[in-house]
Amino acid sequence: MSRCLVLLVLLVGCDAGVKPAPSAPPAPPAPPALTVAAPTPLVVAVTPPPPAPVTAPPVAAPQVLLARIERGPCYGTCPVYSLTVYRDGKVEYVGKNYVKRIGEATGTVTGEQLAALDKLFTDGKYLAYKSSYTRYEMSDASSVTTAYRPLGATSTKNVDHYHGDMHAPESLTKLENGFDTIARSDRWIGTQAERDKLTGRE
Repeated sequence: MSRCLVLLVLLVGCDAGVKPAPSAPPAPPAPPALTVAAPTPLVVAVTPPPPAPVTAPPVAAPQVLLARIERGPCYGTCPVYSLTVYRDGKVEYVGKNYVKRIGEATGTVTGEQLAALDKLFTDGKYLAYKSSYTRYEMSDASSVTTAYRPLGATSTKNVDHYHGDMHAPESLTKLENGFDTIARSDRWIGTQAERDKLTGRE
């Protein structure tokens, strides 16, 4: 029994001298997962340009008459045609008989020619003429009708002139011829030599 007691004492003494192995410290908590948010796309608001203003096409100014001459037939080879000049410089021609150009044609005159036509009618006192000189005192003569609208006027003056009226002023005939010269009607009716050739009188 004493031997058992001794063994017991030794066992107890051994257990008292041996320190228990320290337990391992607890593992530190895992750091929180770092979540990187995706960058927010930069949205730039683009304002579309305003639509281009719609402009209406320019309205063409109406043609305003400056002057007109119309020569009628005679007993012979008088040139038969009309010539109209507008204040924008446009010229309209219609040839009917004994002229180089039969039919319609258009052309232009210069600003100087327009001014010269105005001067022709104003200096010639056109507005003071009677509207008609048509006394039938000589047969087979030609007739000429002229028209003129002064700048800014709202009405047109017309004069009918029968070249067989011996009481018609000579200045009216000069004005008619001056119209043809300034507007260069010979580019369509032809020169006197060209018209003589057309009629076989060369």
